[in-house]
Amino acid sequence: MTRFLFYSHDTYGLGHFRRCTLLASGLVGDDATNEVLIVTGSPRAHAFPLPERVDTVQLPSATKRDDGAYCPRKLGDDIARLIRLRTELVRAAVLAYRPDVILVDHAPLGMGGELAPVLNDLRHRRRRPRLVLGLRDVIDDAARVGAMWERDGIWDALDHYDEIYVYGDPRVTTTAQELDLAQRTNATVTHTGYVAPNMPEPITDDPFVLVTPGGGGDGQALLRRYLDAVEAGATAGVRSVVVPGPLLSPRRRAELLVRAARLPSVELIEFSDRMRTLISSATGVVSMAGYNTVVEELAAGTPALLVPRRTPRLEQHIRATRLAPFTQLDSCRLDDLSPERVHGFVAESRDRSIPPVSIDLTGVATVVGALRPSTTTKRERAHV
Repeated sequence: MTRFLFYSHDTYGLGHFRRCTLLASGLVGDDATNEVLIVTGSPRAHAFPLPERVDTVQLPSATKRDDGAYCPRKLGDDIARLIRLRTELVRAAVLAYRPDVILVDHAPLGMGGELAPVLNDLRHRRRRPRLVLGLRDVIDDAARVGAMWERDGIWDALDHYDEIYVYGDPRVTTTAQELDLAQRTNATVTHTGYVAPNMPEPITDDPFVLVTPGGGGDGQALLRRYLDAVEAGATAGVRSVVVPGPLLSPRRRAELLVRAARLPSVELIEFSDRMRTLISSATGVVSMAGYNTVVEELAAGTPALLVPRRTPRLEQHIRATRLAPFTQLDSCRLDDLSPERVHGFVAESRDRSIPPVSIDLTGVATVVGALRPSTTTKRERAHV
C-alpha cells in the first residue's frame, strides 16, 4: 500500500482541489491498495464526490483581497494567527497519517509560508516521504514570479523537493521553462502534459451555451456582461445555462437570480457538480481561462470563448494567449465582450467543426506512472 498526502491551499477558487481529486482518482484507480488524503483549504471541498480510498482534512479557509493579499474567510481578521493554525493542522496530518508521498500543489511553501515548518521537520527525519511539487503551466508573469520567489525564499525551498511536475505541454511555453527550473533546482523537473479528465459524452441534442466563471469568486463581471448581451438579443434562438460558481457572494448571486428570472432563455444553476457533463453537452462555452476549465473544454472539444481575468495576476491572460496557436479557443477582454461579440461566437459555435486537439492532455497518466513506487528520483539515483 502507498499512502499519498496532497496539500492544496485553495484560497480563491476550486481549481487546486479539483486537480488534486483528479490525480487522486488516477492513483487509486491504478492500484487498489493506494489511498490519498487531501489536506485542503477549499471551503467547498465537501460538495464534490470523492472516489473510494480518498478523503480530506479541512483547513480553516482564507481568501484574497483585491490587492492579492490573503485574509481569513471566517475566523477573525488576523491572517498570521490563521496561518499558524493551519500549519499545526498540516503538521498533525503528516505525523498521524505517515504518508509515503507528499504532493504539494502550486505553492512550494504553502499559503503565506505555512508549509515551511513542516518541510523543515521532514528534512531532519531519517526516513522522510518522497516530496513532489506540482505546478500549473502558467503561474503568472515570469519576471513577477521570479521576484516573488526571491523575496519569499521560494528558490531555496525548492531544494526540499525530489521532483517538480509541471502540468503542461512543453511546446506551450510554461513558467517553469521561463524560470529555467530544471537548471536552478536539484529536483527532477518533468512536463507531464495537461491534467485532463476523461470527459463524459454529451447528454442532449438541444443546443445551449454554457456560461461559467469557474469557482465564481470574481466572476460577476463576466456574468453581468453576458446577461447584458442576452437582453440585447445576442443569443436569440439559443438557450443559455449560467452557473455562477459556489464562491460568488450571496449579494451578487441574488442580483443575478433576479436578472435571469426575467429572461426566459436563461437557466441559472447556482451550483453543479456535473460541470464536465455540461461542458461536453454545450454548443459553446463562455468562461474565464482558469486551468481546469480550459483543459476540460479542450478535452471535450467544445468551442469556447475565453474571457481571462487580468488581476490580481496575468495567469489567465497568458494561458489564453499561449494556447491560441495550438487550439481553436477564442478569447477577448472583458471590455470587449459586447452583444456583437457574443452573437458572433454563438453563431460560429453552432456551425464550427473542432479539429482534434494537438496538445498533450495525458497529465493524469503521466503523474500516476511517475509516482509508482518503482520510480526513482534524480536525487535517489544520485545516492545509489
